[in-house]
Amino acid sequence: MKERDTGTALAAAVAWGGAVAFLICLLLRKVAPYPRWDLLGCLAVCAAAMLAWWRSASGRTGSGWKASARPVPEGGRRIRWWPERRVPLILLVLTAWPLPLFLLFSSVADGSPQVAAIRAHSPRLSDVTIVQVHHSYLKKGKGYSYYESAVTVTIPVRDGDGDAATGRPGKGAPRLKSTMRSPQPPHPGDSFPGLYAPSDLTAGVILDTRAQLRSLLGGRAGPQDLVMLGVWGIFPLACAGTAFRRRAAALPWDGVFSDGEPRMLRVRVVAAGAGDRFGRPISGSKSYGPLLSPALRLISSSESRDLLLERCLDPIPLAEALMGAEGRLYWAPKPEDRPEYSVPALLVLDDGRYIRGTTTIGTPPHAPAGEPVTEPLPENLQAIRPVGPYLLWQPQVHRPGLVCFTAAFLAVTLLVSGAGYGNGSLRLACFLVAGAGPIVGLALINRWRTHYLRQLVRQA
Repeated sequence: MKERDTGTALAAAVAWGGAVAFLICLLLRKVAPYPRWDLLGCLAVCAAAMLAWWRSASGRTGSGWKASARPVPEGGRRIRWWPERRVPLILLVLTAWPLPLFLLFSSVADGSPQVAAIRAHSPRLSDVTIVQVHHSYLKKGKGYSYYESAVTVTIPVRDGDGDAATGRPGKGAPRLKSTMRSPQPPHPGDSFPGLYAPSDLTAGVILDTRAQLRSLLGGRAGPQDLVMLGVWGIFPLACAGTAFRRRAAALPWDGVFSDGEPRMLRVRVVAAGAGDRFGRPISGSKSYGPLLSPALRLISSSESRDLLLERCLDPIPLAEALMGAEGRLYWAPKPEDRPEYSVPALLVLDDGRYIRGTTTIGTPPHAPAGEPVTEPLPENLQAIRPVGPYLLWQPQVHRPGLVCFTAAFLAVTLLVSGAGYGNGSLRLACFLVAGAGPIVGLALINRWRTHYLRQLVRQA
């Protein structure tokens, strides 16, 4: 068991900073020659920070697992019981991951051999004139509508431009074929921005908005990319707001003493285990569960009770660190609650630390009902701090997910190194691995955690 320290928090902050820098580099310079050393540098920072985080989480830093009971000084910063933020934090990662991945996909797709050929021969961005429209199709979908057209355009010729096809000075206005997208069908005589190389017209011409064409020349991301990022960015912002809202510093007993009758039971930690959790219905909805969850075995003067924990916690090292610790278990059942319901509970240890979880109401006398709370809670509850672990590496649970996350990271590294340039199959495979890796990894972690908890149930 290990409580959060400055080094761990710093490693996580540096990793997030590297990811943000990766996105900013793509926004400021969307298309650039490979390998993209700026992006590789950001990935190197992320890799180093996550390695430091992993070494701390797996207990390889020599600091040990047990953490002493350190009460929060009066007036000090209150720390929330962090496992309750696990779901919004996971959603934050899953919704933020597509942001740089989408922009990287757009960058790789725009950095085509045609763009490279134009950039290698003094590119020029100017208006071109449509002289013939071969076909124009309306494409509509949910949230978009545009015309995709095949056209022939004339390229303006300036003094000094040469004809790349003949090697002779250019005469007249060369004609080039291209495709374009526009909100309205194009007509002969219309002018549109075009990107081409006057000294090598065999590279063709690219038609788009000026902002998008500037991004192909190493400029900032175009408005289409910014709109997509802005729309999708709503989801990670909402998840971040949920995870880090002001209630993140809630008092330890918030949500435990609701409309029910507060109960208290004097208990002692004796073992680790696992059990099913059935959530109490909220606002008339159905109860959820069963959800297999880790648990601390608590014993009172009469019978035992379980404190069901968040699934991200490993109850074995937690129970070993707290073996024999005594404290008070608080919960508040309602008269209409069923015996199988699990209600929020708070375990306050005598050494000034607390653990949040749930406890099954049960049927007395098999599950001790505790005593009514007739006195207000002690004033020093405001100074208690949550029990660790803030970091806990479970090889039997996390290793399969680590393989998937590593594969996704390596796929992104290959993409920014230039792998798949000119090879559509390899590029598509890298993007599939990069996009699916975190999702598959989390699914495997959840499956292996369930298997691990079932073993604890069988050993009980």
